[in-house]
Amino acid sequence: MRKINCIVIDSNAHDLEILSQHINSIPFFELLGVFKSSEAAVDILRTQKVDLLFLDIENSGISGLKFLESISYSTRVVITTKEGHFALEAFNLSVLDYLLKPLNRERFRKAADKAYELFSLLSLRDRRYPGEEPMASQEYLFVTSDYSLVKIKLSDVTYIEGLKDYLKIYLVNQLNPVITRMTMKALEEKLPGNQFFRVHKSYIVSIDKIDIIRSQRIKIGANTVPISDGYYETFRQKVNI
Repeated sequence: MRKINCIVIDSNAHDLEILSQHINSIPFFELLGVFKSSEAAVDILRTQKVDLLFLDIENSGISGLKFLESISYSTRVVITTKEGHFALEAFNLSVLDYLLKPLNRERFRKAADKAYELFSLLSLRDRRYPGEEPMASQEYLFVTSDYSLVKIKLSDVTYIEGLKDYLKIYLVNQLNPVITRMTMKALEEKLPGNQFFRVHKSYIVSIDKIDIIRSQRIKIGANTVPISDGYYETFRQKVNI
């Protein structure tokens, strides 16, 4: 596996130095840069592949949580802070880990090991299917949820609901959906078009799971999914109605 590309955002110079030392002590980490504000880090996040961001949730310039919501789902985040009260909201945004200051080397190593495990799995998945069209002949996909890679069988998916940069993936015989940090567009590109169709800016449905279509509404079990005007005609052609 290649090294994990990291950056740090923290307005405190001392904390930047300590965290840089910790990162440089990990052989599978590559420190790309340190920044005193989130605004200063925007360019590198847009132009380079940043795998892991160490973010001080309080001292990052604009609202740390708001900035966290804007980061691409492909960049994993470790929160660093002196306060513990951000933890619940941060974990709801699927951060990889939450480190309290002053940073402890042993605790930092555990976060590093967690990152290594995750990126090893991602690397293994990418090597297993080199050059394939996304989900062209696969029966499943992996998504990140609750700090783990969760295997989703496509045959179990009923529909998908989008909420900003997060998705709810609803499955047969499972009451609670799988929640993952990903955009609708990113997931849509991974799904086989003969099995799934986007019927709304916020919904993708499994065609096989549709029970009833009536008045631009789709019934899937006990749930109702709307079909927006912009997708309706193409959807009608797709299902021959």
